[in-house]
Amino acid sequence: MPAGRLRNRALSVAATGAAAGTVFAVVASASGGAPRPDTSPASLGPSSTTPALELTASQKVLYKLSAAAAKAPARPEGRYVVMAEKQDTYARTSVLDSLTGDVWTYQHGAGVPSELPVARHDSPTAAQFDAMPTGTASLRALVLKQAKEQQAQAIAEQQKEMKAHGKKAVIRQPRLTDDDFVFEQATTLLWNPLVGPELRSALYKVLAATPGVRVDSHAQDDLGRPAVEISRTATATGIEDKTFENPKTGAVLETAFVYQDGTKGTDLYLSVTSRSTLPPNPYRR
Repeated sequence: MPAGRLRNRALSVAATGAAAGTVFAVVASASGGAPRPDTSPASLGPSSTTPALELTASQKVLYKLSAAAAKAPARPEGRYVVMAEKQDTYARTSVLDSLTGDVWTYQHGAGVPSELPVARHDSPTAAQFDAMPTGTASLRALVLKQAKEQQAQAIAEQQKEMKAHGKKAVIRQPRLTDDDFVFEQATTLLWNPLVGPELRSALYKVLAATPGVRVDSHAQDDLGRPAVEISRTATATGIEDKTFENPKTGAVLETAFVYQDGTKGTDLYLSVTSRSTLPPNPYRR
């Protein structure tokens, strides 16, 4: 399981290749129906002449999750938001600067460095998240645009790196659909703890309007916590992308990727806190 695939989960929509659905191969040449966007039960009042929209069972769960997220407490108040995680077999603590988007990553486990280089501006800031639209159609358009731009940027950087090493490369991209892009980008955004309640609520409505989304309202994450499991299989890659949400708050509990050969990678949230000063590496002795 490539660690970078899960690593991107906790971070940005601005970082290169943040959408896991944009995974591509570098080969060295020498070496169900959904409602229309912005259409929700609340938009169709008693006096509306538009016929009532019948939601699927999955969409009903996602609208309920959206309502829970809207009522959840605001993001942590401290400047530095600290996420304690368990990623596959090792522990990770990520610290996000809500003002600059800088990210510090500390790790503990066999074969992993105890600290990664500081990723400058690797996450959108709290203000940038708050400026994002919350209408379903406009938000879907934004996340789709972001995902495609990130894929193009990732390819360009891979080509630049290969050229710097004197190698030629063929970049093979899976032919992702817009819905593939939207699902991956929306769930990537949900994983970021700097996302506020209003935007988090809106993202669940985007998922409700995305074909191919499956929902299990009686699931559990890998720690046994009650969860709503939201999943989708990418059209081009066959990779099943799963995210598990707290049904009471809409907060993400876990993300997982399952490949066609059964290989699985997981990333679990253990806690989210904040503080006014930058915390030190908790694993350093």
